[in-house]
Amino acid sequence: MDKKDDMCRDDNEERGLESSSSPLQGSHAASHNGAGAPSASKGGDEHMNGSRERMQVAGSEERSSLHGEAAEGGGGRDALPSYTPSPDYDSCRSLIYSYFNQITMGCGTVYCTNRNCFSCPEGPRLDPTSAALLAVKLAQSTTHFLCAGAAVTIPESLQWTEASSTSAELVPLKKLLQAATSAESNVSTQLELADAIKRCLSSSESASWSFLKNGRPCRANEESSGIDFDAVSEAFAAMAKCRKPIAMVNGEGALTDSIVNDMVALAFEGLLSKLAPPPAGTGTSNKLEHLRMFVVLLLWPGLMEPEFYNSIFKKVCSSVNQLKQDHRDILQRWLEEVEEEAFREIVVAFQQFITIYVNEFRCIDDHVASATKVLKILWGSNQSRTRVSYKEFYNDAINELVDFTEDFARWKDTQRCPFSFCDHPFVLDPSTKSKLLQLDANNQMRTQIRSALFRSIFGGNECPYLILKVRRENLIRDTLVQISAQQDGNETFLKKPLKVVFKGEEGIDEGGVQKEFFQLIVRQMFDLNYGMFTYDDDSRTFWFSATALENAREFNLIGKVFGLAIYNSVILDVHFPMVVYKKLMGFQPCLLDLKDCNPGLARGLQSLLDFDGDVEEVFARSFVVDYEEFGVMKTHELKPGGEEISVTNENRKEYVDLYVKYLLEESIAQQFSAFAEGFHEVCGGPALRMFIPEELELLICGNPTLDFHALEEVTSTEDGYTRDHPVILNFWTVVHSMTIEEKKKLLFFCTGSDRSPIKGLGSMTFVISRNGPDSERLPTAHTCFNHLLLPEYSSLEKLRRCLMTAINNAEGFGLM
Repeated sequence: MDKKDDMCRDDNEERGLESSSSPLQGSHAASHNGAGAPSASKGGDEHMNGSRERMQVAGSEERSSLHGEAAEGGGGRDALPSYTPSPDYDSCRSLIYSYFNQITMGCGTVYCTNRNCFSCPEGPRLDPTSAALLAVKLAQSTTHFLCAGAAVTIPESLQWTEASSTSAELVPLKKLLQAATSAESNVSTQLELADAIKRCLSSSESASWSFLKNGRPCRANEESSGIDFDAVSEAFAAMAKCRKPIAMVNGEGALTDSIVNDMVALAFEGLLSKLAPPPAGTGTSNKLEHLRMFVVLLLWPGLMEPEFYNSIFKKVCSSVNQLKQDHRDILQRWLEEVEEEAFREIVVAFQQFITIYVNEFRCIDDHVASATKVLKILWGSNQSRTRVSYKEFYNDAINELVDFTEDFARWKDTQRCPFSFCDHPFVLDPSTKSKLLQLDANNQMRTQIRSALFRSIFGGNECPYLILKVRRENLIRDTLVQISAQQDGNETFLKKPLKVVFKGEEGIDEGGVQKEFFQLIVRQMFDLNYGMFTYDDDSRTFWFSATALENAREFNLIGKVFGLAIYNSVILDVHFPMVVYKKLMGFQPCLLDLKDCNPGLARGLQSLLDFDGDVEEVFARSFVVDYEEFGVMKTHELKPGGEEISVTNENRKEYVDLYVKYLLEESIAQQFSAFAEGFHEVCGGPALRMFIPEELELLICGNPTLDFHALEEVTSTEDGYTRDHPVILNFWTVVHSMTIEEKKKLLFFCTGSDRSPIKGLGSMTFVISRNGPDSERLPTAHTCFNHLLLPEYSSLEKLRRCLMTAINNAEGFGLM
């Protein structure tokens, strides 16, 4: 090498120009000194003839105009000091090749400002011929436009000619992966591919910019990440295919482990060490670009592999949780773009991690807490755009193994215990939430009992229980009067344990009497003759009567009844549409909710929205609602002057929205407000807010499935009966032959309620005892304890006759 070449090399080093040679590039030099020119000649000629097979960090979209020509005049990177190119032929040719690489591949710097570089968002997107012409022109210039660094070049051995692809920016990556999984693959090919992937995933910027929509660099915003999720899935799927025998090592044995997947894991591990929260002074747009990599990481299937839990999974959780709240909110919105299958895999990965750790260590450590917090982001994303059932967020290990008495205590002591599953109720099933609600209720009951006893010591005469003495024939009026009287001056009296007494009847309330009380009062309140509710035959549900004569006190009372039932662990036989529970939990109703309570009307409104013709001419509607009140038709305007406003194609969406709002909110505002106030007065609070509407319905109404085979499995026998005793076998033969209504009557006779607990009849305690020898005595029951007393009847038919007589005459405490 002569002195002139040394000077050129030193000049390049001062400008930070680096060689781009790598195992994938061979000796294709990025500098413009003469040393590397001979070995670069062949590769350079191939590129100048149109081959651009490269693993790109950004997109590969081509443009027809020479943006680089305009860039020379300014507006890009500040020009470096001018120099005189070496007259040496090899050096000039190497410089042209370097410019060609820069124009077609880029320098690898995210947001490069050199408009003659592919990495610049405003840089050239040219076909090979146009790129070559621009490279020659730049090489002839007296101004230096060469960036430091170069992109990775795919070696000839890894080139793949299949052109089909749905993601233009991933074509080069797919070629690498296709070569690695082909029959001709060898260890060397795998190593070269692994090195290329390592380069692609060497930084959050290069990795996230590899998967952008349309293959074009673009800024992320708070509503959209700009990520091509299909491209990410395709890339990871191709990498996963590398997990197979790929080569013979020195003729002995097959290489079965995947070098490629291990390199992906190592690259992600390195990335996570760089994914600390952006510095405080970082611009907003750069912070958003920084978040892209978190989405890519969450989509990586390797998160499900336990071998990567320590090196990657835990670090992903930690890094996400270190983000500021506004950035976590943005990440949550971005995850709404993930489609169902990919989203479910992310949820499963986190559920699997939590399950393994809870089962193995039987404690709630920082790693379980961290993973649960990330799962909360996924839950929020799914709430905004549903892709999986809310039930897929329930975690069986948590619900079965965690001590929720301790967890509830941690929840109440947030200063000393920052994490509790009660703050992440989406992982808790309705049964667990019901236990927590009951735990909260019991704590409040004990507080009220202690307060009442304390006041009685100092001269008061306060009962520690809420006692209702009622007559069956005047149930609603007696209940309303007594609750109103006891509530006077005591806002917390409803928090006391409930005891019910039916006047003129025997029976001490240990739970069974109050069960019957709730069943009877609900039945009377929902009687159509009482006028508080209407009934829809299509949906088989009740709705608040918009023309009810009762004042707010009655609706407030039934709200209190619902609350007292929850508070005292009693299940009710009510049939409300789901929208009632949504409104109780603060959700706004929509047309979908109307389908649940008035499907016929909802279908009509939907047909109006879907109609392709002239809505005004065919439907001839205006912005009014017609309804009947005591036999007289009346009209309500949905908006001022609505009677004169026709419904058209342009305003039909507004019409439907106003119609639904009137029916589900405005027309029953007074009735529902009183009902909700009474309900929340009894059981409202943080514990109730753990429930979603579907779970609240289960809490109030129980499980709609009556599986008596499951009940048979958990039933215990006493006083001489065994599971295989003839009377017990006959009893279950009779039960399994009953109709649904008869089974409900039997359940009511034995337990005081015809509803199943949240987890089904298999979760009940049920006992059958021998009640003397064969006789004409009817069966009896202790409903407080789910205890059936059954004489030793001599035949199946006699047992059937006596049992049916008993369950058909079950009200009151003559038989129960």
